[in-house]
Amino acid sequence: MERASTTQLAAYAASWSAARLTPAIIERASEIMLDTLGAILLGAGPEYGAVRRLADLARECGGPPRCTAIAQQLRTDLLSATLINGTAGYAADVEGAGIGRQHAAAVLVPTVLTVGEYVQASGRQVIAALALAYDLAARIDDAAATAHSYPHSFHPSAVFGHFGAAVAAGALLGLDADGFERALGLAGLNAGGLIVWINDPSEDSRPFVIGVAAQSGVRAALLAARGYGGPLGIVDAGKYDIYDAFSGEHHPERLTAGLGTDFRILSAGGYKRYPCCGDIHTGLDALLAILARHDLPPERIARITHAVHPERFNVIDNNPLRSHCAQYIMAVAAVERGITPDVILVDRRQTDPRVAAMAARTTLVADEAFRAGAAGQGAWVEVETTDGAVYREEVSHFRGTLRNPLTPAEIRAKFFDFAGRRLGAGRAEAVAGLVDRLETLPDIGALMAALA
Repeated sequence: MERASTTQLAAYAASWSAARLTPAIIERASEIMLDTLGAILLGAGPEYGAVRRLADLARECGGPPRCTAIAQQLRTDLLSATLINGTAGYAADVEGAGIGRQHAAAVLVPTVLTVGEYVQASGRQVIAALALAYDLAARIDDAAATAHSYPHSFHPSAVFGHFGAAVAAGALLGLDADGFERALGLAGLNAGGLIVWINDPSEDSRPFVIGVAAQSGVRAALLAARGYGGPLGIVDAGKYDIYDAFSGEHHPERLTAGLGTDFRILSAGGYKRYPCCGDIHTGLDALLAILARHDLPPERIARITHAVHPERFNVIDNNPLRSHCAQYIMAVAAVERGITPDVILVDRRQTDPRVAAMAARTTLVADEAFRAGAAGQGAWVEVETTDGAVYREEVSHFRGTLRNPLTPAEIRAKFFDFAGRRLGAGRAEAVAGLVDRLETLPDIGALMAALA
């Protein structure tokens, strides 16, 4: 079997070190770390059942207390802590810095922090592992990317998160090239994560696939470090390959183009302001702009029409889970004139008749005109009032994307909002201070202790 690309990526990973970090990578990694920690801390709250139940399971079945389960007052074994922290990364659906088709930060930040604590890594080593994982996970995703987001019903964040987590853990464990190739093979062997969580109204299984990707990737790296065998040439074309399983297409040139110069962490996406699927954010910006400009109270709104890219329509159309239901999220925004962090925890349609009525008057449509847009992010919204007026707003890139970015102060304010809810203002300040000097931390355990 051909192994050229896998071997090249593995050799590159083995040669990568903190000495190769640039100031731009360090700055971006620290920014991603701060934003994602805010999302993890919000999602780690007891009201998020997916994380709480995993922590309870670790208390009952977990191993030696080697690693911190963030905001759980719990230390447990490495694999259990990675599962908990990875699940918390996506529980509130408010993390950013995605790459390709992946919610990469939700997988990779918990992985580098948890494994970093396990091996007593320095802040620079953690940054280096994060940057390398972004690079390889993005490339493997790119090589399998098609014109369709979910060609075989697999969630790319989960599938390619397995590879990213294996790379991140492998870097911190000091794998050689052969070890990286086996770790990638083991990660690919068990990669998965059906997007059928779209039918789970509890919102538990949605972040669970992210936690499993982190845990499975770490397990693959740990086994590779112990000499465990795995499929070779995992990202090359061959019999029963990952492209046949997850994509139907193979673009090998994307695996190594610009390797060593095109650092994918620098092109990772921006940050979310709202705790819901990113496919709804552009419509939310448009709707909130209309409401603010025309000062429309909910009783004056007769109908809302929300148009998105056809590829995004099925992801957010009337889904049972609240985080991915455009009709629900837009209705809450119309009634409450904004979105609060708890919007996906309790169904406002059951507790507020105004939201239920507004959701019934909200329609999502697929607009073919958006196929020409960048990354399918465009949306338009029309609001018709009870007196017959129609207001329309179109937004190409929601606030927080790289083309419409948040300011550093806004990113920081978002962190303090979420972190303060879990840790209190003083401890949130301490965590932010540690992240600010992440590059110089001699042991990442100091940050994990502040997050405990």
